Order: sequence, then C-alpha cells, then structure tokens
Amino acid sequence: MDSSIEKKIYDLIAVKIAGKASAAELRQLELLLSQYPEFRFLNDELSKPAYDTEKALAHAREAYLAHYYSKLYLGLQQEQNQSAKKEPAPMSFRKSRSALKYLSVAASLVVIAALLFLFYQKETNIVAKRDMSEMVTQRGAKSRIILPDGTTVVLNADSKISYNKHFNEPSRNIYLTGEAYFDVAHDISRPFIVHTSKASIKVLGTRFNVRDYPDDVQLATSLIKGKVEVTIKGPAGRTFILKPSDKLIIDKGLIEDTKTMEKAFQLKPVTQLDSVVAETSWVSNKMVYSNKPFPDIIKDLERQFDVSIQLSNEAIKKYRYTGDFEENNIDDILGILQIIKPFNYKTEGKTITIY
Repeated sequence: MDSSIEKKIYDLIAVKIAGKASAAELRQLELLLSQYPEFRFLNDELSKPAYDTEKALAHAREAYLAHYYSKLYLGLQQEQNQSAKKEPAPMSFRKSRSALKYLSVAASLVVIAALLFLFYQKETNIVAKRDMSEMVTQRGAKSRIILPDGTTVVLNADSKISYNKHFNEPSRNIYLTGEAYFDVAHDISRPFIVHTSKASIKVLGTRFNVRDYPDDVQLATSLIKGKVEVTIKGPAGRTFILKPSDKLIIDKGLIEDTKTMEKAFQLKPVTQLDSVVAETSWVSNKMVYSNKPFPDIIKDLERQFDVSIQLSNEAIKKYRYTGDFEENNIDDILGILQIIKPFNYKTEGKTITIY
C-alpha cells in the first residue's frame, strides 16, 4: 500500500474521533475503508468511546497492535502464496527480516497511538478523577459522546459535562457547564437528571437541549421530544413541566431575589426558522437566529471559531439579526452580517475588531 494512503486513513480516523470530520471527510474515509478493509477493525475499535485516560490510551495501543499483527499475518500469507508459485526454497532469513520489519512497525505505532489519543484529547479533554469522569470541549470544537447507559450527548464548544463513576444507579446524574444536546436512553427505573448552575432537568427518555454558559444571563432548556421536569434551585424553588417544542428561559439574576423571581421565567415555543429549530441548529453545524442581539451572536462566534471579537462601536451593539448561517467560515458569516446591517472589521491573528 502507498504510505500516503495509509497516512491519509490515519488522519481521517483522527479527525473523525475528534468530532471534527466534515461530511466529505467521512465519505472519503468510508470509501478508503471499503478499498482497504484491513483498516476497518482499527477504525471501529478507535471509534468506541472511552472516558478514562489510562483506559483510552491502553485501548488505542491494543487497537493498533491488533491491526498491525493482522497486517503482519496478511503480509506473510501473501509472501507464502507468491513463494508457492515459484521453486521451493529453504526458509531464509529474508522472511524473518520481513516479519521483524512488521513487528517493528507495530511496536513503533504504540507511540503513534499515544499521539492520536492526544490529538483526540486536544478537542475533548477527558479527565478521570477519583470519583468523577469529566469531558471538556475547547473553544472551536464540538464532541459527540456516548454515556455508559447509551445516552448520546453532543457537547458544544467551550462546554463541560461530568458524572459520577456510579452513574448507572440509582439515578443517572450529569453536571453541565455550557451547552449540550441530549438524546437520552429510555429507562423508567433510573431517571436521568442534568444539573446546571441554577436548575435541574429530570427526564425518563427524551431529546432536549440545555444552554447555561457562565457568562450568559439566561439559562435555556428546549424540549424536542418527550417530557422533562425543570426544578429551579435557590429561593425560587419552582418546578416546570415541559412539553415537546417548549422552551423555558430563566433569567439567572432575577431568580436570586424573591421580589423579582416571578419575572425570571419565560415559557414559549422553540424558535422555528425555515423549518429549522434554532435551539439545536448548532448540532448540525448551523447558526440560526431570530431577532438575536449582535453581542450574543458575537459570543457564539467566539466560542465556535476560538477567536476574540471586540465591538468598538456602541451603535453596532444595538443590532439584531434573523438568519440561518453555516458554521464553515467566520469571514463568510461576518460578510453576510455586513450585508444585512453595515459595519467594518479587521482581523489580526485571532483577534477581530468590529467598528
């Protein structure tokens, strides 16, 4: 096999398990795996979730070694088939050297396995504490995670979830900072509870989105399917039952004061824009806004593209936007926003100044 093709397969697998592969890259990987099926086992093994650093690294080593021992066997088998067509000859050191060459490559790929795992960690930091497992996405990255019960979590940029190692009993408790989309595995005997800074969301089996970044003034829970119970922490002590397509918005500042907490809650439908649900559009790499203040859009752009954006014009801060944007390129998005409402911007490294 051409070494460049082999490297391409490794690169595509790395991008895939980091959660950064585009649809085109996934199609290219699938095509290469169909052409070179000896890499299929490696892809399948490395795609399995692992939430403990040591276990994940050991799993990567095992997958690479199993893959290369398999290649060794196939290589020797091909040599034997080719030799059988020629005159029989005594066993030579040439074949032994061939075997040693493959074994040497297999051993050296333990190092590559470690590097691949570190690449994966760059996008989603997996921290195994004494009693907790923690998954953290950096700015500019997203990650899809399968929890031990089969629940799927899509973790947005600059977000974190953690759970106790005894997650499966008697209830399934998750602690969230940032934004995540949950597709919860149904289990009526073990409620699934998401804890945020100001509320707890209890479900039995459903799909919903929770957003609670530390610098957001509001906490939002959007229900896509099923039923959830949202309990507010602190003096408010309120409980809300959400139906499909309900969105509960909580003003985090107002619930701290008994005089203002009645004004802290808004229960309204999720935002539909051109048949797209705005609250979960980020899962499919879109940004959908309905009358959204420009400063709030700026926060999203900073997280999704890992940049710092300065608004130096007070008038621009009052802009509001409605629209549907692909998350491919920040310049494309800013260009569209410029067309809708005028402003200028300049880029210096990872800092963008809008004026």
